[in-house]
Amino acid sequence: MRSARLAGVAAVAVLWTTLPAGTALSGFDLLGPEPISYLGTEAASAALFTAGLAVSAVLLAAFHQHVRARYPVGRGFSAAMLVGLAGQAVAAFVPIGGDATAHRIHTTAALVLGASLPVFMWRFAAGQPPGSWRRAAYALFWAEAAACAAGLYLSSVGVAAVAEVLPAVVFHAWIVVLSVRAASEERGGELVGHPLAEPVVRPAPLVDQEVPQLDGVVGPQHVARLLG
Repeated sequence: MRSARLAGVAAVAVLWTTLPAGTALSGFDLLGPEPISYLGTEAASAALFTAGLAVSAVLLAAFHQHVRARYPVGRGFSAAMLVGLAGQAVAAFVPIGGDATAHRIHTTAALVLGASLPVFMWRFAAGQPPGSWRRAAYALFWAEAAACAAGLYLSSVGVAAVAEVLPAVVFHAWIVVLSVRAASEERGGELVGHPLAEPVVRPAPLVDQEVPQLDGVVGPQHVARLLG
């Protein structure tokens, strides 16, 4: 379904609209030691942070259904992606800056979301048939794994926000690649039956055709009439 396919791109657009807007309004330091989750604690950005994560989680759940219908994937893919989206939903509504319990819940949910990204991208790649597309899917998985490793390093040196952004960028690229590929194949299928498409002319078989009999069509009487 076209709407489900576009849900993934819409989720990316929502996140890259609300979170940068919240960052600008609150003056959040992207190169500082605090994770992006602290946007949810600032009065100027809390609503944008919650809305961005919650709306995109719903859209990504719809995109998950599109991926299941369009691509060969197993239960492991669905389990990892849906668990990650559940973590995103919890992180949206439980602020990190609350009491100690809320802080632990938010942090755990965010970690579940982050850990789920390379897992379901791996399971997606593993389910694809051999060929160039499977190699591309694995390349995206390895890019995500590298982004997660870089994120862990950046987090250890006190650049927490960028550490979260890197894996998200690769994940969003994965969404766009899957959406564009599905759209291209759907467009190709539509052109086959398009009314303006050139008709396919199939030659008639040259065997087993009935040959008309000419006996009686040209006879002596016809010759006599022509000569007379």
